[in-house]
Amino acid sequence: MNREIAQALQAPFPPSEVQWKVQTRSKDRKRGLAVAYVDARAVLNRLDEAVGPEGWYDTYEVLADRNTEDGRHVEVRCRLTILGITKEDVGEGDSLKAAFSDALKRASVKFGVSRYLYSLPSQWVDLDDSGNIHPKALKKLQQLLVAEDEEEEDEI
Repeated sequence: MNREIAQALQAPFPPSEVQWKVQTRSKDRKRGLAVAYVDARAVLNRLDEAVGPEGWYDTYEVLADRNTEDGRHVEVRCRLTILGITKEDVGEGDSLKAAFSDALKRASVKFGVSRYLYSLPSQWVDLDDSGNIHPKALKKLQQLLVAEDEEEEDEI
């Protein structure tokens, strides 16, 4: 894989495509650890943009699909091949769709897609009454991404 394609795969996503979710909640459930992610459609678009729809393909294998005390648990392996190079990872979720999406995103990280999101500093934020990230906190998180994006432009 040439350097230009690797850079296209690894390029930061526009801040508008990055979403946030609560990974862990405080004991009082008023604060949460927010983590950034992109959805599977953004990954698919990135693959198409970097190598074209004919330059990659993916295959999946369901490893587990069972009901537990906590609900349904599905595990799926994704094998992602880009220009003849294959990498794989496992995703999980409470449905086939969730597990397939998670597996694709995790496999694509091995090619550098959205890997930079893991290096963002952890952010504890206020949660609203529903347990979601409070709108004011969400705005600050988005500003963090804009600042990161501007730093990237300054380096180029």
